[in-house]
Amino acid sequence: MGVQIRKLPFRLCEGVLLCALFSSPLGVKAQIAPLPAGVEKLCVIQFDRDQKRAARVEDSALLCLKLAVKRMTADATVKLVLVGVKDPAKDHEASENGRMRETEDTTGYDIRLEDLAAYRSLNTKGYLVRWYRIDPARILPTTDESAFEQSVTFYLVPGNADFNHNYLGMTKTNERPCTVKPCYPADEESLAAQPRSRIIAAGTGKSGK
Repeated sequence: MGVQIRKLPFRLCEGVLLCALFSSPLGVKAQIAPLPAGVEKLCVIQFDRDQKRAARVEDSALLCLKLAVKRMTADATVKLVLVGVKDPAKDHEASENGRMRETEDTTGYDIRLEDLAAYRSLNTKGYLVRWYRIDPARILPTTDESAFEQSVTFYLVPGNADFNHNYLGMTKTNERPCTVKPCYPADEESLAAQPRSRIIAAGTGKSGK
């Protein structure tokens, strides 16, 4: 199944299978290459409504979340890669102290712009783990710093995928606790998901299951 992958601008892309997806030297939305066999784009969730908590999983994400859970439950061998993206033109620093804060934000209200894409993928993973009991090791949070959007894209990948060869050429997040191997050094700052309440399905008054 191996295919030769070209090296992408500003990103080293080694190995085979699926390392070229979103990449653009100008940081704009690039033309997407066909996905290799075994990789499936499931859906996309948006982060464009809550201006105060720009990385909080929004209620509109429910259908995509439920689809991912359904597919991962049906096939226990697959993994889910989450690709978080920010848009500097639409996403802004916290008005009070986001530019100066030197430690991790725990509230969701004061996130450094540089961490926003990572928090979006981490918070999405955290929601799936907390409310749907998905094994954390099966959800791989990553970011794409070359695309400008306010979103997280869901991809199913083979269960034997590893970061160096299979994770779409993205940047892994330094999550706490780490699940994307190899982990970053312990002395580097790591980010933890910011939990939110369970999303209530529209028109039902009940949480999405």
